[in-house]
Amino acid sequence: LQIIESLLRLIRENIPVSVLMHILICLSYLSKENFAQQIEECNFVDRISEFVEYYSQINTAENEALEIDKKTVLDLCAHMFHPKDTTLDNSDTMELNELKTEDRIREYENEQGELIFECFQDEVS
Repeated sequence: LQIIESLLRLIRENIPVSVLMHILICLSYLSKENFAQQIEECNFVDRISEFVEYYSQINTAENEALEIDKKTVLDLCAHMFHPKDTTLDNSDTMELNELKTEDRIREYENEQGELIFECFQDEVS
């Protein structure tokens, strides 16, 4: 619980975007069923929502690179934490809009054109 709490506080700090994305990936892994009780205790879903609201309001209008970073972080949050849309899913397995975390990381890396998650090699290979 302390680790999750610390990471949730850290995402609001002024840290490099690459570090922020790694922390968000860690939080995504920690938000799985194994830690359901801790996730509930720290109001994880609400705090991630608050972070997305906070981060979306950062003014980056005068800096194109910061705007790209902001969009990337918000897109990553949407892929990793947004509840899946089941309105188009007619299957019993409800897998239409859900990607495995590893697939989301690979997708993000491919979009960026470079491997930025080297510390997660054992998770994505």
